[in-house]
Amino acid sequence: MKLSLAFVALAALASAVAAVDPSTPTTGQAVRYRALPRDSNLALVPVDGAEFLAGQRFDIGIELHSLDPTVTPDLSTLSFTINGKAPSDILGALVDPKPFIVSYNSTFNPDLQSRDAGVTTQFSVTKATWRNVYLPASGSYDIKISAGKESVSAKWVAKGSKNRKAKNVLLFIGDGMAPSMIAAARYISKNTKFGKFENGDGFLNMESMGTIGKIATNGIDSFITDSANSAGAYLSGHKSWVNGLNVYSDTSSDTLDDPKVETLAEVIRRTRPGMCIGVVTTANVADATPAAVYSHTRRRNDEPAIIDQMINGFNHYLYNSTTSKFVNASASPEKITWGPAVKADVFLGGGAQYFNKSASALFGQDYFGAFSSLGYTVAFDKASLDAAPKNAPLLGIFHTGHMDTWYDREVSTSVLSLAKNPTSPKYDGTWATSQPGLEQMTLKAIDVMEARCTDGWFLMSEAASVDKAMHPMDYDRGLADLLELDRTLKKVLERDTKKETAIFLTADHSQAFDVYGSVDIKYFRSANNNDTIQADGKPSTPSDPSLHIAQRQSIGVYADAGWPDNVLDANGLPSLLGDARFRLAAGKVDSPNAFENYEHKTPAKGSTANPLTRNPSVKTSRPDYAQNTIITSQGIYVYDPLDTNAVGLPRGGNLPTGQSTSVHSLQTVDLYCAGPVAASCARVMDNTELFFLMADALGLGDSAEYTPPSPTCDADNTSSTTVTVTVTYTATPTSGSYGGDDSGKGATSGSGSYGGNASPSTSTTTPAANYGGGAPGSSTGSVKAASTPAGKDMLYSSARANAAGVIGLAIAAVGAFALIL
Repeated sequence: MKLSLAFVALAALASAVAAVDPSTPTTGQAVRYRALPRDSNLALVPVDGAEFLAGQRFDIGIELHSLDPTVTPDLSTLSFTINGKAPSDILGALVDPKPFIVSYNSTFNPDLQSRDAGVTTQFSVTKATWRNVYLPASGSYDIKISAGKESVSAKWVAKGSKNRKAKNVLLFIGDGMAPSMIAAARYISKNTKFGKFENGDGFLNMESMGTIGKIATNGIDSFITDSANSAGAYLSGHKSWVNGLNVYSDTSSDTLDDPKVETLAEVIRRTRPGMCIGVVTTANVADATPAAVYSHTRRRNDEPAIIDQMINGFNHYLYNSTTSKFVNASASPEKITWGPAVKADVFLGGGAQYFNKSASALFGQDYFGAFSSLGYTVAFDKASLDAAPKNAPLLGIFHTGHMDTWYDREVSTSVLSLAKNPTSPKYDGTWATSQPGLEQMTLKAIDVMEARCTDGWFLMSEAASVDKAMHPMDYDRGLADLLELDRTLKKVLERDTKKETAIFLTADHSQAFDVYGSVDIKYFRSANNNDTIQADGKPSTPSDPSLHIAQRQSIGVYADAGWPDNVLDANGLPSLLGDARFRLAAGKVDSPNAFENYEHKTPAKGSTANPLTRNPSVKTSRPDYAQNTIITSQGIYVYDPLDTNAVGLPRGGNLPTGQSTSVHSLQTVDLYCAGPVAASCARVMDNTELFFLMADALGLGDSAEYTPPSPTCDADNTSSTTVTVTVTYTATPTSGSYGGDDSGKGATSGSGSYGGNASPSTSTTTPAANYGGGAPGSSTGSVKAASTPAGKDMLYSSARANAAGVIGLAIAAVGAFALIL
């Protein structure tokens, strides 16, 4: 009998341990909405576990879903409490306790196979939104919402400190800079003495900053992130979705109505009028990482609206996917309000196409003129940047798109005119041949901000083309831009003699780059491409010339790897990359179809790559695949004959056929810190924590501890404060979409992993799939807890208490079982 009880207890223990927290992501590649707790049709954003600066502004969104697209979900019984009280008793700046409510239809793909088969699942949504609110003081806030049979609990935490530790904060971002890239850059630029860097040239400047941490870069929707999502986590303290900038993505088709969170720059602009803000990038200034400083959108490709947000603040525009244009949202029944524009004191990079009224500027406006009318000095090249006065705000735009890489800006300048279209930011029909570098832009930004602001400054400086060169597997250009970042850091450290600046240097995500040996380019070039001639010059008749035996023998591994050439010239610059004989045998885990010959690459004449880099693959329609719907809709990328002339080792693609370049990876990134709060960096952390490290350095937030009120202790646990919701606007259900492709180009198309848009159909049947243990609409799912009231106990708390009791019983039983044995 005792033996049976022990086994029962062990079984109960296994069941309890196997229970999954409802906030744990549902496994799989595609789900309806990643903000939904497991087995629930009710979603809350900000999500469970969200952290804020006390006083940080944010929007609140609640979605109730129905898997029957003909049924409009009913939020009329919505109950929403914070620490047992009505939101109006807790939230700051809550103008109207009644939310804005809208209903619509949307679609998703349950998995990627259904996506490729063109089978989408429709569902209906009713969404409630409160805008521009804040938590008033540091502390923990218990959130409970319920509607009908659905209920969700969450915990939010507000924190901050008024103890300012640094006058300035500088965030360097090496976009896509994996730890393996940092090591590779060191091996081609630093000499050792019998293998020791410390006895030779030392380590890179970033590696010698003093404090090192590690950052996990994933977002909410996926463990593989992009720059928008990851940089937004750094700048707002909140994780988001791929392509999202400082928003919690929702399921509507509108890319600018998603619940927003205030960025560090916005907090500074609102609370520290004496501080300066700077944005420096070698990308287009509306690209994901710089845009994360100041903008809000679910679709990072909303660049025209993003530039408008920098100067005019957030405005609600609607994107027309048919015309690829924005229209004014004045007809929208919801009037979305937000805080003041960031209006950075220094704004440097590329992207003239979004400023020029004749190019891609929003509504054909002249943004160069708009900035100039506000007193900004406008610079277009090295000379005008250098000559810009220090006492005026500065806008410097040096390319129509992304700025070119360091190697082409400073060494191989003749290739700049190989670009197919003129690149001058002046739109004068010429090419941008005098682009400044990251060092010049960063130091100029500091000069201007030091002259203009007595209360310090915040600067984000990005080496964008570490990532942009690594995507097309142009390793030389990527590593050269990494070394440019390292030199820029050195100059900044030398100037910060008063140690008043908290400096953080990291990457927003990794790429799956690594080095596995060296390659002797002289040997590789002399080796026969099809193995018909051997290394000794004798002829050969290979049965399988695709093995490339002769060329592969030029690659040295382990002891044969030896040491690569140092590519620095007498001035300490990596101008000798193209001259190296013993080069890194490097590669990516992922690749489109491409050839690898390990050579320094020269862009082809007429190249459309931006920045100018290698172009490993080219899109083809493949008539022989005319019946394949994937190929006919997306095309397929194959070896680009202009890349290596098909001389080299062929790499079969291991990515989706629509990917033209390699992608990002999951690897944690390094965080290097110097100055005040540097000691706090020495740990492994989520990417959201960097936001709070920077805020702590500046003393932002409220240091007062908030003590939540004691919960009501009534016997039947039914009391709650309910917000009575009046439906102020219910739209006719419309088609919606969620997501888009990983590049951010398909937010309103059906190509993304979260579906596309499709007109709602009253004849659509309820999906047969179950979402969490019960058929759609049932309350039998193990964590729905439909009968749990929104009262004093946290949702699921009784289940957890029971689980704890079972664990205790099981442990006792295991002890008894051991004694029996």
